Amino acid sequence: MKVTYQPSSVRYEFNTTDKNGNKIMDKLSHGDNVMIELSGDAVEALKENLFKQRNALYNESYKRELEEKSALLQTFLKPAQKLHRIIPNIQTNDKLEKSLQGADEDIVDAAYFIIRNDLIPNNVGSLTEEERKELISVGLEKAKFLSNYLEEDKVEGFMEAMNTIAKYGINGKMDVQGNVKYDIRWGAMAGAPDDYISAGELMQRIAPEQYKAYSSMVDEAIDKNDDRLLQKAVRFAIDWERNAYQSNPYPFEREKEKQVNWKKNVDNTKISNHYTNTNHSDISAFIESILTQNKILKVDFLSDNLQGFADFLISYSK
Repeated sequence: MKVTYQPSSVRYEFNTTDKNGNKIMDKLSHGDNVMIELSGDAVEALKENLFKQRNALYNESYKRELEEKSALLQTFLKPAQKLHRIIPNIQTNDKLEKSLQGADEDIVDAAYFIIRNDLIPNNVGSLTEEERKELISVGLEKAKFLSNYLEEDKVEGFMEAMNTIAKYGINGKMDVQGNVKYDIRWGAMAGAPDDYISAGELMQRIAPEQYKAYSSMVDEAIDKNDDRLLQKAVRFAIDWERNAYQSNPYPFEREKEKQVNWKKNVDNTKISNHYTNTNHSDISAFIESILTQNKILKVDFLSDNLQGFADFLISYSK
């Protein structure tokens, strides 16, 4: 006899006798809650059966995942005129890049200027925490102004990406030297469910030596612009993830829960907006209206910051 147990969307099948023909299942009750009473070595037998089937399902997903991860890492190797800061969240970075496709180079540079200087700067110097968060609000106003230079069908995705990056910034932690650390997870692949977990992130947490080896492989591949080395690094990460999951799936389940909670926290982050009367008609009016509404940032600092942004657009308009 064979009994099927199907929680959620995953199907498991268990034999009720062991390899010697001995009965291992005594009772099975049906309903919303399934209760199984076992005898002898049944627990170990069922555990082995369960892991085999879960691993089979898990390993099947690697066929598509390998292609996606390889494609993502390949973007790091493509020659480019300028290198911009990669947002360390796959979905956000993907949305940002797609929204800027086809835009003039000066407009793209201006977008990354906002990210680098306003939304998630590495260091904010002598700014207070209140001033740092106010600068994020200014950055979002710049993004709104810049969106006028994008194709109409790209505006929504651009602003969604910039708002998410701003939320990463709001949740940043600043030290006394003005250095800011951000809790930004690589998260799910584009189109994947929210509880997708990054093998690299989990490896960094529970297997730091393996992660160090993996990171070195990726760095070498990027430095040498070598596709073969890159594929080797991806294979290393996937093999580690498969073997680690087969040995103990529970850290993966815990990490999924953390990933979901992290995303909820980002989604629920609020950003204060003190610039509701901003004039977006042209760059001069924009700067004047921001300076007029400002009540927190030092005037000289904000003026220099706005002029730096305007320089990209002045160059573009020539």
